[in-house]
Amino acid sequence: MSELRGGRTDVSLVLMQGSPEAQATLDVLQRADPDVVVADHGTYWKITAPGGRIEVDLNVVAEELGTELTMSQWLVIMSTYVGRVMTEPDKFILTSDVTQMHRV
Repeated sequence: MSELRGGRTDVSLVLMQGSPEAQATLDVLQRADPDVVVADHGTYWKITAPGGRIEVDLNVVAEELGTELTMSQWLVIMSTYVGRVMTEPDKFILTSDVTQMHRV
């Protein structure tokens, strides 16, 4: 894994609180990676992965919700992020790797 400046590989995802989609995403991420750090800021959660990767599988989040969830619906609850983003139709991937920068 590539290191960010200063040797850090942390990535962070910020989700607005107050929606079932945000809660389901938080629950799924905490189950998938017990090392994620969640900071509750009252109106939003900052979710940090010291390992340098957060992967939100919308199919798993939809199962948690009990209803379908599209990327455009999910992006409404995502305020910001720290890291590099890769998206697939059903996945939002946040990484500290720089490999996607070399895609053609």
